[in-house]
Amino acid sequence: MRQFKFRAWDKENETMTYPKGILFDGRIVNFSCGMLEAFEGYEIMQYTGLKDKNGKEIYEGDIYHAGDPSITYTVVWHDAGLIGKQNGSSSYAGLSHWQDRIEVIGNIYENPSYWKVKNENE
Repeated sequence: MRQFKFRAWDKENETMTYPKGILFDGRIVNFSCGMLEAFEGYEIMQYTGLKDKNGKEIYEGDIYHAGDPSITYTVVWHDAGLIGKQNGSSSYAGLSHWQDRIEVIGNIYENPSYWKVKNENE
């Protein structure tokens, strides 16, 4: 069974956080210490249920390559699920098929300049 996990980019502090829960309206919920806290100002990313070749969890918004570092992909929601979109192209690649070759090299929030340069041709 696939794990439903999320991470969130804190826009104000520019840091990644891993909340213990989430509400469907997009607010983060922290269930630690039996208290319920909701936070706004976050970008929410879902876990794909997969890990890259180094054992790193793959989340929506991650940037990766599948063997050739000059060809990178970003994990995006497309149609009915999360998939890799080739940066600078309109091509897509399935994540589970290439899982043994995927290496996560960053994400669109912590590495925005890298991602924008790769996608400026779109």
